[in-house]
Amino acid sequence: MKRILLALLLLIATALPAAASLITIDFTFLGSAYAGGTNSAVVNGTIYFDSLLLSNPGLNTFDLTTPGGLAAVPYLTVTVTNSTGGVGDGTFTRSDFSQVIFDTSTSGLNMAQWTQLVGQATSSPSNNKWGTPDIIIPESSPPRSYTGDFQLVAAAGSPTAPTGVSPFQLGTNGGNTDGVQLTSMFITPEPTTYLLLCLSLGMVGLARKKLSKSA
Repeated sequence: MKRILLALLLLIATALPAAASLITIDFTFLGSAYAGGTNSAVVNGTIYFDSLLLSNPGLNTFDLTTPGGLAAVPYLTVTVTNSTGGVGDGTFTRSDFSQVIFDTSTSGLNMAQWTQLVGQATSSPSNNKWGTPDIIIPESSPPRSYTGDFQLVAAAGSPTAPTGVSPFQLGTNGGNTDGVQLTSMFITPEPTTYLLLCLSLGMVGLARKKLSKSA
């Protein structure tokens, strides 16, 4: 019994660093929110960021062709459905993208678990919320409604993957078919958190069993 408990403790200790640094985010882009709702395309995805390599506040541009970029974004999957004529539909992984752009704005974002990023307050001159699309970048003059950014850039070898066309907006089929706009970016507990919970419950169960036998 002692050996089992010790093994569980060691497993938890090994998993804790990963649990502490990884941020898991589920995101959705909708064609119905783009330019007055011109299409019904849906882009759903999940991305992991290493919080130790993520600037908040700040502009993060992760090059997925480099070891540093891959370390900062250890996981990415994107599924496109309902694109016009089915062109661009499919599931894409990290290897289908060359870059991830994530600008948390100059004011930063609350990135606690179970938190919605879209709609958070920013220091935008127009007082727009994070997630408000605008083609003007922060260095432009005069500043308009730029509040930050979240975009994916399709790799050259993946011409049908969705790719960024402007802040918070993607285009399906390599930017050639449907425009979609970010409507949700939600931080969820990453898998290691659930693993730790299960291990903790298992340890409690073993301890109770041992106590009942010794009573």
